[in-house]
Amino acid sequence: MKEMRFIYVVYDIQDDNIRNTLSNLLLYYGLHRVQYSAFKGLIPIKDKYSLLKEIYSLNIGKEDKIHIFDLCKSCLENAITIGKIEEGKEHVVL
Repeated sequence: MKEMRFIYVVYDIQDDNIRNTLSNLLLYYGLHRVQYSAFKGLIPIKDKYSLLKEIYSLNIGKEDKIHIFDLCKSCLENAITIGKIEEGKEHVVL
């Protein structure tokens, strides 16, 4: 069985083309949009490193930011969501 990691990606990117490229890339890797500029999901470790390589290759601006949080099982179990949680999209801990 593939070793999976749960990641959150949150970003603030001014350029529409780069922002759209990043969001499409995150969707391609199976992450789910939780807010306009925030994605989460389980990803195989091998794919995580491929995704990171592609993110690093983006030519983001000096003021742009991309935050990637890799959550361990314990951290994920302690995650708190306040407000509406999409049906079937709750945290899954393996």
